[in-house]
Amino acid sequence: MNTTLLPPPPGGPQDKGPALLAVALAFTISALLFVLPRVYVRTWMNNAFGWDDVMVIVAMVFAIIDAGFLVPSVLLGYGQHMYYLSDDNLIEALKWYYLVIPPLVISLGASKISICLLLLRILDRTRNKFKRYFPYGIIVISVAVAVPSAGYTLGQCQPLKKLWNPSTPGHCQDPSKYVKFGYANGVVNAVSDFALALFPISFIKDLHLRTDKKVILGVLMCCGVVCGMLAIARTVLIARLATFSDITYRSVDSTILALAEENVSIIVSCVPTLGPAVQLIHDKFKLWKSSQRPIKQVHGSSRDCQSSSPIPLHELRDLRKDIQYDYRAAAAPNTYKNRQDSYESLTSLVPGIRRTTEVEIQRSPV
Repeated sequence: MNTTLLPPPPGGPQDKGPALLAVALAFTISALLFVLPRVYVRTWMNNAFGWDDVMVIVAMVFAIIDAGFLVPSVLLGYGQHMYYLSDDNLIEALKWYYLVIPPLVISLGASKISICLLLLRILDRTRNKFKRYFPYGIIVISVAVAVPSAGYTLGQCQPLKKLWNPSTPGHCQDPSKYVKFGYANGVVNAVSDFALALFPISFIKDLHLRTDKKVILGVLMCCGVVCGMLAIARTVLIARLATFSDITYRSVDSTILALAEENVSIIVSCVPTLGPAVQLIHDKFKLWKSSQRPIKQVHGSSRDCQSSSPIPLHELRDLRKDIQYDYRAAAAPNTYKNRQDSYESLTSLVPGIRRTTEVEIQRSPV
């Protein structure tokens, strides 16, 4: 492969690699910050860890893998014009770029399967069992799209090395077939995302939840519309991959959208499960906020009960330790000559008692 035979690109040297890595890192970390709380909630708070959680973990693992494959690809020149890359760097950059695609496709499929399994779990609480066929249909479609897409990406050239090094002896499929396959993949993903986003509206009303929680759950599930819009935008850019010309630069925008779609899909699958974690954080915040408020000064009729300034919570202690009781005097019989002496002695033994009231109850037959 001789890049010096290519015409110089307009605008001179340009590098989209750093921006691509920044987007990949930001989206991957964001998705991970949603997956970890989900696993915590399902495992330790709800004790309801299921296959939907397994699939979102699979999606997250493959998202981390494809983000990791992007690093050497960008360092070797992906994101720059092919014209400015050496042959060795170009071959290695393309190799890592093509290795990114299979885990990305698998991650997208796994996140959709996770959403479908979550919907099936929610549908168990409704009486309409017929609607369960819809998530199963999306699962079948997701598997039917993800597996061939991942396989075709690496199987379109024989031998495999020819995919990133065209000078290698062998043969490859017509690039237009890859573009058509990409269009079909993008359309199916977009339709699935919109369907999964809008489908919950049909059964949320049947759940035994308060109206406000139904609205919140519906809005959260509809966040999948964002994934559908990203899938459409990515599909529009697939035409740029019809030729091998300057693929290291022209395919970057499509890669960014694919990474965004992948991680947003993971986030959308996690959001509806984080209710207990959000409630826990809310309760702890309220407790912390209340502990920061000063104790209001209470003015009583006695000088001993008055305080010149509020007492912080951390200075409070058990005042019972400071009260000294004279048990012998209290237990001694015939110590007091009359009721008044007994009253005065009792109030002197316990400084907290300022007044006692004696109540007599008499019962009479009806």
